[in-house]
Amino acid sequence: MKKTILAMGLVIACSLGAHAQFGKIKIDKAASAVSKGVKSFTLTDAELKGYADECTKWEDEHNHLCKTDDKYENTKAYAVRLEKIVANVPADLIKEYNLDIKAYHVTDVNAFARPNGSIRIFTPLMDLMSDDEVLAVIGHEIGHVVNKDSKDAFVTALRSSALKDAAGAVGGNTVSALTDSQLGDLAESLGNAQFSQKQENQADAYGFELLKKMGKDSSNMALSLGQLLKLQEEAGSPENSKFNKLFSSHPDLKKRIETLNKKK
Repeated sequence: MKKTILAMGLVIACSLGAHAQFGKIKIDKAASAVSKGVKSFTLTDAELKGYADECTKWEDEHNHLCKTDDKYENTKAYAVRLEKIVANVPADLIKEYNLDIKAYHVTDVNAFARPNGSIRIFTPLMDLMSDDEVLAVIGHEIGHVVNKDSKDAFVTALRSSALKDAAGAVGGNTVSALTDSQLGDLAESLGNAQFSQKQENQADAYGFELLKKMGKDSSNMALSLGQLLKLQEEAGSPENSKFNKLFSSHPDLKKRIETLNKKK
């Protein structure tokens, strides 16, 4: 049975099927902006956080967010386990970057970070890894937040999605409420986002050092990537393989592991 696999650094492309109304932007005005084209798109940090918060809220509502009081025992167990793992993260780091680390019970092996500090770990990834390997993944994702990779990816997604046109149509410094379809478009753009090799290596290095700071074995950063490499190898190597295409757009996992294994 084939597995659906996403590498660390990718982000979820959420379902576009829901129809709840999130905002008050008039579709005709947004459509007009699309036809005219938005030549430039800039956001203040406050505006970016507002959009990231809204996107996170939407994604949490469209995925099974594991909670410690979840009525389902299996998903509750994931939340309890993750809470214990996250307890290792320094409190000052959580406060400084407003980190909110939770789990999604979905089918993909994945993890992602948003510029507002929201980090989501997928339960199939937790199934594959030990607690310290999961902690390494969290450290990697925190690295993307600290290094502002998540911010850059989010802004790029805004520019490439229909949301940029809606935002451009509204103008001013007030964050506009977004419709469900606009949020879906944003999620799709984020799902296609990719970090550079340099960004991934820097996030790996950050996770490595954070593990040491937390008194953990830093080799778990390489071990966590090793779990992904194993999945990649199990997926096979046909040129038309969707897994091959997926991983081909990302930094070589073997090289990343080799780089980490050289660190002390």
